[in-house]
Amino acid sequence: MTASTRRFPTTVLAATVALLLGCAFAGSALAQDDDDYDDKPKSDRMSGSAAAAADRARQRKAEAAAKANQQPEMFPQATRKPPEQKVSQKDAKVANGIQADFDAKKFPDVIAKVDAYAAGSQNAYLLSYFYQLAASAAIEQDDRAKGVDYYRKAVEANGLDNNGHYQIMFNLSVILNELDRDAEALTWIDRYLAETKNESEQALGLKAYLLSKLDRAGEGAALYEKLLAANPGDRATLMNAVSLYQQADNFDKANALLEAARAQGLLKDANEFRTLFVGYINANKYKEAQAVLEDGVAKGAIPASQTLANDYAVIAQNYLAEDKVAQAIDFYGRAAKVATNGEAALNLAKVLRNENRIGEAKAAAREALAKGIKKPKDANDILALPGK
Repeated sequence: MTASTRRFPTTVLAATVALLLGCAFAGSALAQDDDDYDDKPKSDRMSGSAAAAADRARQRKAEAAAKANQQPEMFPQATRKPPEQKVSQKDAKVANGIQADFDAKKFPDVIAKVDAYAAGSQNAYLLSYFYQLAASAAIEQDDRAKGVDYYRKAVEANGLDNNGHYQIMFNLSVILNELDRDAEALTWIDRYLAETKNESEQALGLKAYLLSKLDRAGEGAALYEKLLAANPGDRATLMNAVSLYQQADNFDKANALLEAARAQGLLKDANEFRTLFVGYINANKYKEAQAVLEDGVAKGAIPASQTLANDYAVIAQNYLAEDKVAQAIDFYGRAAKVATNGEAALNLAKVLRNENRIGEAKAAAREALAKGIKKPKDANDILALPGK
């Protein structure tokens, strides 16, 4: 008997992945650069020292405001130098108006105003910011394809700081994945990883998942294994790596990962033990499979069930093939005790009959009939045999 444990990867990138929208100005008005005021106060009537003091005051005020709005650097290893961000008074009013429309959920108005602004502006900072808002507005209207286009434009405008720039790049890959545009999504996550040097679980997990969808499961498994090396106790990452190695038909590698985890006591539930059990069965390593099964049962991880009965029966069949009848009887007996139907008991009855242990064979046949079997005649034929 052969079995399969191939499962869809339990990746962190389920449909519930949150988009890191990072709207830099959400909830507050956009301030303009003092240098762009047309009506700013002049200092020609001030003394030199008074003008200098006023300038220093403005500088301190600007620095304090910048510090208050500053976010922790999320990508300290990125080599990209954030561009200068300057906003005129006129642009600030436009930006605050578009932001107000977004906050009011006037998403069509947001998109229309962004398109109109983009047609006549070269301000990279505001273009990236507006395209980000337009992307969010499109997604809010369930138009993810349009959202992708605006996110791409936001990245290409290259106007935001590194936090915003690279969060948008990551979003772009996530949404392309949701649209099953996997090759494009992989291109963007590769760029994200290359430029940020940020090999987080979320980013590597997304890349691994995309590789699995593109029939490159072996490469994806290697990424999960890399994550596992950084966090050896992460059982979800372990099972993702195992699943992808199995998809790549690298069962030896999958088994080795699971065996190492078992040695460390990391296998906890029936599915984890059974994945390794089936892996060994598929590799014709029955002794190792038996050890895993007995370990899981002894630890209480594998409960009594028809599945366990079937697995015991697999071990019994192998022992029969090796002419090790006593061991086959043992495992058919174990299977019969936990089974919900009578098939294992019937197999036990047949082996006992062949060993001329008629009394025991009849007892097993009666148990088989009591639990229900597909071919009652087989059990009744044993019961009709002479002897007790």
